[in-house]
Amino acid sequence: MEIIHRRIFSQMNVVHDEKAILVLHGARQTGKTTALHWWLQEEDRRGQQTVYIDLEDPALFSICESGVDAFIRYIEAKGFRLPNLSVAIDEIQYLSDPSKFLKLLFDHHGDELKIAVSGSSSFAIKSKFRETLVGRTIPLELFGLDFSEYCGFIGKNYNFSLEWPEQLEHEVAPIFRHFAETGAYPGLANTKDDGVKAKRTRQIIHTYVQMDVRELGRIRYPDRYEALLRLLADQAASLVQTSELASSLRMARETVEEYLFLLEQTYIIRRLRPFFGNARSELTKMPKVYFEDDGILAQSKAFEFYPLDGALFENAVFTELRKYFGAERLHFWRTVDGHEVDFVLDKGRIAIEAKMRPRREDCRNLLKFKRIYSTEKLFICGMEKPANLPEEIEFLYPWHLSNLIKNE
Repeated sequence: MEIIHRRIFSQMNVVHDEKAILVLHGARQTGKTTALHWWLQEEDRRGQQTVYIDLEDPALFSICESGVDAFIRYIEAKGFRLPNLSVAIDEIQYLSDPSKFLKLLFDHHGDELKIAVSGSSSFAIKSKFRETLVGRTIPLELFGLDFSEYCGFIGKNYNFSLEWPEQLEHEVAPIFRHFAETGAYPGLANTKDDGVKAKRTRQIIHTYVQMDVRELGRIRYPDRYEALLRLLADQAASLVQTSELASSLRMARETVEEYLFLLEQTYIIRRLRPFFGNARSELTKMPKVYFEDDGILAQSKAFEFYPLDGALFENAVFTELRKYFGAERLHFWRTVDGHEVDFVLDKGRIAIEAKMRPRREDCRNLLKFKRIYSTEKLFICGMEKPANLPEEIEFLYPWHLSNLIKNE
């Protein structure tokens, strides 16, 4: 099968020689199966025998559920012999006790085979993977396409660098706009008809609610869960308070917290925590909410794709930063008197303001943040380059956000 390059392949290569189980987890439809097939191709190239196991196949599920001995007998009956064998197991969370299965497989046969597995949500992985696997796994998260990957999927292999001709900026802008409006699912990147793409995105949401929420999360009120999803979509890129959500939905605060936790663990939303250095002058509790995919945000809010606006643009900038840097390095800043910077990286080393059509006055909060924290780099990110920026602030088109990680 033809496989288009993803950044995670490099991460998988880095850990190739580690003696541990490679665990891929992320949202549904983000390309975990493809990543496993890429891994198997690489193992084959290195001279390994390779086996792919899909636990959505009832027969293969039954074999693995029967235990490691039954699994090894199946592999040997298929004509494979240990050692020099690499096994990829897709949707490992379907097993009733994946920790036990993988521990026994690794402990008894880890010197004879290499193992990679995938799981469709960190919730399922964390709830079923126990401490017995500590030290035996290397977890990697797989998200939807970043913009550079998206361009590759649609046959636009740009080499994004800091110095670009302005003519190319204008060429890329409508591509990014469409990407930000419709989402980053690999299987939908080449869908030309936006109506078809919207329908398939809604199917992903439906599958998520049916499988991850009702089955894994044991949600008692799925209708209220979906109402919460719509409410969060209306507040995307804004502060959220659990008590206000609970009041709007007429639900217990604890239940809303439980639902928010599940939404995060299944890669639908992410609550961004505030950065603070002075607890008296800065808000320290309320997070901002973002969606992990712009297409899911649009469909949850309006049941259709809609033209890029300020909140959708800020959400798109968040998803790019999230994919490049991870959630742990990313915060926002807000003071009690209303000063705010959208994104703060690495304890204040980098600060970024996201505005579709930025103006010089949008730089004030960045400059205030720099005065307080001696920030190394200030950026304003937008779709149009403003005139007369302060010399301390660099303008950045959103398709050049990847340069931040290249220049660390």
